[in-house]
Amino acid sequence: MLAPDSGRRRMSDGNQAEHLIARVTVLADPRFLPALTDLVADIATTVGLDEDGARKLDAVLDEVFRNVVEQGYKGDAGQSLDVIVSRRAHALVVAVEDKGLPFDYRQLQAGRDSRFSAVLSAGYVDQVNFLNRGPNGNRVELIRELPAADFRDRADPAEHRATVAAAEAHPEEAIATRPMRPEEAADLARLIYRCYGYTYPGEFIYYPEKVEAKQRAGMMKSYVACNQRGELVGHLALTFPRPGARVAEAGQVVVDPRYRGHGLFQRMKRQARDEAAANQVVGIYSEAVTVHPYSQKGSLDVGAHEVGFLLGYTSGTISFRNISESERPRRQSIAFLYLKAGDHAPVTVHLPAPYRGLAQTLYEAAGIPRRVASDQDTEPAGLPPAGHLTVSLRPDHNQAILTVDALGRDTLDSVRSHLRELRLQRVDCIYADLPLLQEGAGALGAGLRKLGFFFGALIPEFGPGDVLRLQYLNNVDIVPADIHTASEAGRKLLATILDDQAAVTT
Repeated sequence: MLAPDSGRRRMSDGNQAEHLIARVTVLADPRFLPALTDLVADIATTVGLDEDGARKLDAVLDEVFRNVVEQGYKGDAGQSLDVIVSRRAHALVVAVEDKGLPFDYRQLQAGRDSRFSAVLSAGYVDQVNFLNRGPNGNRVELIRELPAADFRDRADPAEHRATVAAAEAHPEEAIATRPMRPEEAADLARLIYRCYGYTYPGEFIYYPEKVEAKQRAGMMKSYVACNQRGELVGHLALTFPRPGARVAEAGQVVVDPRYRGHGLFQRMKRQARDEAAANQVVGIYSEAVTVHPYSQKGSLDVGAHEVGFLLGYTSGTISFRNISESERPRRQSIAFLYLKAGDHAPVTVHLPAPYRGLAQTLYEAAGIPRRVASDQDTEPAGLPPAGHLTVSLRPDHNQAILTVDALGRDTLDSVRSHLRELRLQRVDCIYADLPLLQEGAGALGAGLRKLGFFFGALIPEFGPGDVLRLQYLNNVDIVPADIHTASEAGRKLLATILDDQAAVTT
């Protein structure tokens, strides 16, 4: 993709086009389902899934197919649907597209339609996306990571113990920072293992094949620090939410314990920021753990600002060697930070009345020109009957994200119905992403607050424009003392979010 005003390619463009394997148009007749699932299973085993993995994928496809026939087409076997099988980096994607009725939210509310039961079964699929595309119909994506060799299976535990126990490196040792090469994915896995043993929460990072595939597909751009012996002793990755994205996420930040305090995180992030700005990426957001303030402080030191806190975001299994030895079985919260990398055009954004002052404060602190509209918190005239909503499920985090792609008169009811279903399925954390450039986002946010959603994060340029992420906790206990901040601004923002949670749940 080329920018309209430049011949340069964005960092996020890469080679992200999916590699199509098969596309089948089939009548919506359950008699053809065994042949269809056999085809998908054969493809799955051909590209590397074992028979058990293929069987589980087929079980989810079976449920999606039957749901389309029974709910979307009301049993009309004369209709058709498309099944598309493709390769996306190191994952197999099975998509089902139909032109049937949108999801029947009344059935969901009455408890007679449980479309999430199979897809939330542990180990069946790694991610599921439900896309309501308005007049273009519906699309369900089933994403299953392909097998890859786990570096931990051949790692030497003594290497981890030795690294943790080693003396700090000399403060004047020469360290170079540079972009990582895709073929260095195994060296990155070794760095992660040296620092965290078996406990790093980003599981994919232990699988060099998966990391290399993401790097070559343009989905991930990494920066590393190397000592004089050529060892990787630091890493930071930029990942992109979609091709052509104007923002990137900074994550997978790791610094060898021997080199902590040497400023490597700041050096890598500055290099990432500078290269991002040169490649038309206007901002970098990051999720920092709150079991300690150091990751947050590292981002603040290079100019980032807190724009939110997501409570209970992770399961709390990570162990931070040389930082904290305490085990925390409760879900852990994260700080959301934003680093401006380039110019942001001034635009008008629409927020619920309770958040307008907060949004203005966050925008001004980050240096982002925005006009916060003072709309009434009522639905504007002229909205189409149906909006577009994408539901993304992450079984590994027990999370769901409801992304409002386009507002419609049915959007609040749609979110309400999905919320009910996700609560019944015991999904811990449920997020709603609102498109702030669309008039009516403020009214929708006001309605969602009545359902128990509260402020999560304000993310510039996260979608087609800025996004307000609201959060809903499904019987998740939060202990404020577990959450550590790194600045006075962060402390005040966290207090505001906790107050908002109390306001919508009492």
